[in-house]
Amino acid sequence: MRDSDDLNDIPPIVPSRDDVTTHQQSRLGQSREIVRPAYAVEKRKVSTWPVRIMLALLTLAFIGAAAGANYFYEQYQNAMQQADLRLSDLERRLALVGEESEDTVLNIQETLDFHFSEIDKLWAARNALRSEATDIRSELAKLALVNEGQDETVAALTTQLETARGRVGANETRVNTLSSELDGLSSQMADIDASMDALAALRNELQAVQNSLNSGDSTLLGVAGRVDYLEESMESVNAHRLQINETLFRLQERIDAMQRQQGSGNL
Repeated sequence: MRDSDDLNDIPPIVPSRDDVTTHQQSRLGQSREIVRPAYAVEKRKVSTWPVRIMLALLTLAFIGAAAGANYFYEQYQNAMQQADLRLSDLERRLALVGEESEDTVLNIQETLDFHFSEIDKLWAARNALRSEATDIRSELAKLALVNEGQDETVAALTTQLETARGRVGANETRVNTLSSELDGLSSQMADIDASMDALAALRNELQAVQNSLNSGDSTLLGVAGRVDYLEESMESVNAHRLQINETLFRLQERIDAMQRQQGSGNL
């Protein structure tokens, strides 16, 4: 209980309104009672050298400014002189350009007159060419009519040429066939030559048989065998001869047919 009473005796942190009002009134009274202290005025001697130095510096600054202004003025005058020289040079060049432009204009006028005269000549040539073109067109129309007839003739000749080419191809095929057949006939002629040699041998055999018969050879079996051999040889030679004759006949027929076709083609 005692501790709680001690806590209640602690003053509050926030002051009361009466305390604040009393504090403000006391401060206001203290401020009104403040009196400025008295001070003694002392007279001191001030040196004039800084002023003189400042005046000297200002004088030097004015002199430098005047010198700078004079320098820039001279530069300006030089620039003006250079500008005047450039302007005079430009005026001289403009005068020259004016003279050259006048000469150029005269040359252009002369060139235009020349071109106009050439254009007139070209127009005249165009009219002449137009009339010539009309004549050429009429001639071309005539040539076209002539070419139509020539085209028909060329077409007919082309057809005949193709027909002749076909016939030539067929003839070449037949010639090749005949060549192969002639080669076969050549081989058959070689066989005929061999057969003729065989006939000559048979003739010799017959002569030998005849001599044997005349001499009275009693070997009839040997003679009969020779006769049979001779008959067979003669039959084979005859058959071969007939075959060669048929081949020659067919070859002659083909040659005649080719000659007839060649004659009709020429017609």
